[in-house]
Amino acid sequence: MSDFFKSIPEIKGKLEIFHHVINETSQKIVVIGDPEGLGSLSKLIKYLADWDQNLSGMPIGEREHIHLDPGFALGQHSCSVEICRADAKGTGKYPAFMQGDK
Repeated sequence: MSDFFKSIPEIKGKLEIFHHVINETSQKIVVIGDPEGLGSLSKLIKYLADWDQNLSGMPIGEREHIHLDPGFALGQHSCSVEICRADAKGTGKYPAFMQGDK
C-alpha cells in the first residue's frame, strides 16, 4: 500500500454529499456537515492537493484520487464521491475536458 493511502486524513464528524435535482433543467451538489465534518473534508482536499504524486507507486500518466462512500466516510444519505487530482503523475497533463479551462 502506498504511503498516500496510509496517511489520508480521516473524515470525522457528520458529513453528507448528495445530488439534488431542483427541476428538469437545474441541479446541484449539496455538501452539508457539522464543523468537524466540514473541517475534515477540507483537510482531505488539502492533503490531496499537496501530495507529491512522484512518491506514489501509480504509473506515469495516472491521477491520484480518493473515494468517499456512504456509510463509511460519508453519511447514509450521501452518494459516492470521488475527489481527483487533475494533473497526471509525471506529465502534469490535464484531462481533455479540462483543456483551456482556468
